[in-house]
Amino acid sequence: MSTPPESRIPVGRIISATGFKTTLGGGTLPEVVRLAMQEASSSTFQPDRLQAWAGEAISEATGSESGWITAGAAAGITMATAACIAGKGLAAMEALPAPTDPRAEIIIQRGHRNSYDRAFRNAGARLVEVGFPHIEGIGLTYEWQLEAAFTERTVAVAHVAIADDDGVPLERVCEIASAHGVPVIVDAAAELPPVSNLRRFVEAGAAVVTFSGGKAIRGPQGSGIFAARRDIVESVRLQTLDMDVDVARWVADEGGEPPHHGMGRTMKIGNEQIVGAVVALQEFVRRDHEAESAEQRRWLEDDVVPAVAGLGEATVRADMHFYPRLVVSGMGSELARDRIDRLANGTPSIIVAHAPQARGELVVLPEAIAIQDRVLVQEALAALPR
Repeated sequence: MSTPPESRIPVGRIISATGFKTTLGGGTLPEVVRLAMQEASSSTFQPDRLQAWAGEAISEATGSESGWITAGAAAGITMATAACIAGKGLAAMEALPAPTDPRAEIIIQRGHRNSYDRAFRNAGARLVEVGFPHIEGIGLTYEWQLEAAFTERTVAVAHVAIADDDGVPLERVCEIASAHGVPVIVDAAAELPPVSNLRRFVEAGAAVVTFSGGKAIRGPQGSGIFAARRDIVESVRLQTLDMDVDVARWVADEGGEPPHHGMGRTMKIGNEQIVGAVVALQEFVRRDHEAESAEQRRWLEDDVVPAVAGLGEATVRADMHFYPRLVVSGMGSELARDRIDRLANGTPSIIVAHAPQARGELVVLPEAIAIQDRVLVQEALAALPR
């Protein structure tokens, strides 16, 4: 008799009550995604052909010319940057991440700077900041500042979707960049749902949009959806594939010599992840996210609010987030930390967001909690001392 799969993992499992967080392993995979990945792992396929299929699926879902499955959204940003710097130039690809050509600058609004923009710098780009942080009405990015930043060294403009309200909005950024013949790269890692966001950034004029495959799409945790112009995807392809090839055949088929292993070779993604991400994307488009959100709200209101009675003031909110969330407030930062620690130290460990504890809040996000785990969350919350 084979050993049950659960016993092969000598690490206690957790329940993420703080959404699809990378540090918490994302979420569980839907059965249809698991089965697709199992099929992909039961045989061998040529990754290049799987990626061509993925490109068609991404194009259909997003309206982009083409697409690629990357090793996460951040890897997609790095590869987009590498493509914008090197194009299809073999010597330029080989030089990365230390480009020899000074044309390697990416413009970014200062209010869009964040810890993830290292992904641009990983490919050797230099970020050129414009504008000011927009905080409580102080500071802004003006169009003239963006215009003035373009030089012969500019290869792209970076735009962070979550910061779109701060400064020059995406549609206008794309118009200005297009006038300079420069592509716009959008970091939309956590901008799903709604499903309409799959197309919104491409329709606004973005040349590249990266989404996380392991968050709301519910694909493999280490995957990313890369929707882009065809020429950019082709550069990514050349910089990603294993180039152990028959040179004569490559020259005959591709019309030029092969590059060496490029930037993307260190961000390899397996056949299972490619197939799983594509199937998850297709399922994501078909799902009724409004109905899912409404059902999660009912669970929070009907079952979780009673479980936290006496802890503090419990409200179910839908602000700042597509999915609803339960906020228990008024307990003070020390008590909030204690309750959060008790949940984390339980069996199984239930992790809630840490940042709200400074406000004396305990916050429960339902989207990454599996249906079968809900009762465990309710029981753990009900067992907390009042």
